[in-house]
Amino acid sequence: MACAPACFPAPGPLCVSPFIATDPVWQEKAQASVQLPNGEAAKELVREEESRDFSHLGSPPKLSRRGQDHASKITPFWNTFDCMLNDGFHPDANEGGIVNMGIANNSLMEDELLEYMHNNFKIEAIDLTYGSSLFGSTRLFQALCTHYNSADFSPKVPVLPKHILTSPGCGPLLDQIFEHLADPGDGVLVAAPCYNGFEADLTTRSKVHCIPVHCPKDKGHGSEAFNFEGESALRGFEEAIKDSESKGIKITSIIVCNPNNPVGRCYDRGALLAYGRFAAKHGLHLVFDEIYALSTFPTKDVDKPQPFISALNIDWADESGLHPGYVHILSSASKDFGLNGFRVGTFVSQHNETLVGAMKMTCKLYMVSSPADALFSSLLLNQDYLQGFIKTNRLRLAEAYDFVRSWCLHHKIDYTPSNAGHFLLVDLSRFMPREIQGRELEGREAESALWAKALDEKVCITPGFNYHHPEAGTYRLTFSLKRPCLIEGLARLEKALGLPPWL
Repeated sequence: MACAPACFPAPGPLCVSPFIATDPVWQEKAQASVQLPNGEAAKELVREEESRDFSHLGSPPKLSRRGQDHASKITPFWNTFDCMLNDGFHPDANEGGIVNMGIANNSLMEDELLEYMHNNFKIEAIDLTYGSSLFGSTRLFQALCTHYNSADFSPKVPVLPKHILTSPGCGPLLDQIFEHLADPGDGVLVAAPCYNGFEADLTTRSKVHCIPVHCPKDKGHGSEAFNFEGESALRGFEEAIKDSESKGIKITSIIVCNPNNPVGRCYDRGALLAYGRFAAKHGLHLVFDEIYALSTFPTKDVDKPQPFISALNIDWADESGLHPGYVHILSSASKDFGLNGFRVGTFVSQHNETLVGAMKMTCKLYMVSSPADALFSSLLLNQDYLQGFIKTNRLRLAEAYDFVRSWCLHHKIDYTPSNAGHFLLVDLSRFMPREIQGRELEGREAESALWAKALDEKVCITPGFNYHHPEAGTYRLTFSLKRPCLIEGLARLEKALGLPPWL
């Protein structure tokens, strides 16, 4: 899903990194790098304009109530995230930049993608117009049908263009879906730990509550294998329905993230069917986030890791008693294809013409750009190249995972084994600072302080509270980085943790 600032923590003031707070040069690096006509003279004019006093002209202009609400949510951490993007590490071009191991970027296929895009970029006259559809081009529909009807998804019913809508990323699609599936104040359940971007996507405009469902305290953290198997995957959901209703929150839907972010596991068929039976019992929609569907890989931690099973591969009516009109699937070009910047999100709903029709009214406000459409379609339609790409990507994900796994074992750092996605959960609780300026820290404050300490070493990891992980000290660590960047990130993390160098 839309992974930008949503993947970034926004805790209390103790979390603010001393590096961020005291280094204005770093904060202003983006502005300093902009090339303006007349150079320094132009920048001086900008500085003078920003310092002008307009108070004699009355009060500043006001926004609507909802505009003010959105503006109030821009915290210093959004600015921090933006600064990090402007100061990304590169072994040649920017050795002193931030190594971002806190966001799910996959750069392992970067060289192949650049070569393919340079050699296969072709647009036609229609790409200079409004295209062949307001909801995604006929070319992209054809490509997506080829993709979803492949053996990787094995749909029970072939996916047709009329089942598909597109948008610039999954975030806008989630925003649109829940505008139509829920009213403001309604709720959506999702198993915890869970991708925190769901909250931003659901609440920013649709005003829908995203409610994490935790594993019972006596049974684990929610990341254990049983949470992805059979009926046990529904641990805590019945109680969450009752608790929400007691608070006046109507539950309309469940989001199922498969493969799961941040745990990196796939649900087995029994678990998916259990979700279906639960949804049928309560009249709930099932929204499947399958954005990491092709990013599974072999691992030394599990002899027979659970493979990915798409929601398209299930006959929901016969196998779980659920009307298939309640089932919807999301994905995008971002994760499986390493194309976060393309902003191509895809929505599939095979048995709900009313929802597809309603979403067409909002999808036309979020059209995919023609260049991204053309390039992504070319990749999906070139099946020989694509299958080799997927195979190589999986091998490289396995290698990168094993590299970080070896690092964890060397330093005796516990981690949650995974076999999907771009990350794994690591337990850094023993490294959390216990006090700041003489004040004792506990729980989430200590977790935030370690995040800030890592940032001081110019490496970013993401605290577990961002994913509603119940235990303080768990962090999500992205490993799908090119090897020089991964080595540098782990070396900087060692400094932040006070560990001797591994390599």
